[in-house]
Amino acid sequence: MSMSPLFYWASAFLLAALAGLFISFKVLKVDQERNSDLINAMLAILGTLVAVLLGMLVSSADEQYRAMEDCVNSEATSITEVFRLTRGLSPAFASVLQDRCIGYCDKVLSAEWPSMKKGEASAAVSDEYIQLSDSITKFRPANAGEAEVQSALLSATHDVEADRARRIVVSRSSSARRLLPLIMTCAIVILACSYLYVGKGNLWLHSVLVGLVAIILGTNIGVIFLMTRPFASEWSIQPEAIELSVKAMRRIKQQFPTGVVPGAGHEEPRATP
Repeated sequence: MSMSPLFYWASAFLLAALAGLFISFKVLKVDQERNSDLINAMLAILGTLVAVLLGMLVSSADEQYRAMEDCVNSEATSITEVFRLTRGLSPAFASVLQDRCIGYCDKVLSAEWPSMKKGEASAAVSDEYIQLSDSITKFRPANAGEAEVQSALLSATHDVEADRARRIVVSRSSSARRLLPLIMTCAIVILACSYLYVGKGNLWLHSVLVGLVAIILGTNIGVIFLMTRPFASEWSIQPEAIELSVKAMRRIKQQFPTGVVPGAGHEEPRATP
């Protein structure tokens, strides 16, 4: 079992902080008697500012990450809804649309998910979606029931496209790279301020306390970095919902190869994709 990526973030900050403390112990000389009140006051202000900033960034990153999880689940639900609604059409046409729903999911899993690690969309998925959407759009309903089914299909395919567009846009986001310098600057300032107490009190205790501060900073920054890259980091969102959907679609196709579930009457096909 591999270690959590947060372990490496925390370890890196711990080592850097202790190295900085050792250097400060050798070269930094602060008159604690004359400057202790000033140092305490500034540290209180800086600690509050950094705590608020990190809290907001972690909360924002977590919110975006959860939104992307919901987006993937919504996309899987929408494509499954398209598959289900085809049962209201003629068996031959329903079978064609169902095959295209399955093909869309297969291409998302095999081509697009790996591509999103590099912020890229898959042309194969775009082609599958266009074929599915065009087939539904060009369909000519023969009665009011088919017209209602077509309207629902168009709405569901629009939702599929919207959810896919959202995850592609987020996979290309550079927010993590933009935020990292700011967060690292805040961390360096906090650690540097903790070195002002060098020479006052036990060095080993000082090292432990600085190490704990570094671990907390490293963990928080790691969380922000990982969650703001929801499709490219070690915590990348997995397409489990889409995998479950395509398995269910295949099972239905095997059980009902005509493309419809017994129990509802269907006329002969009147349209071709």
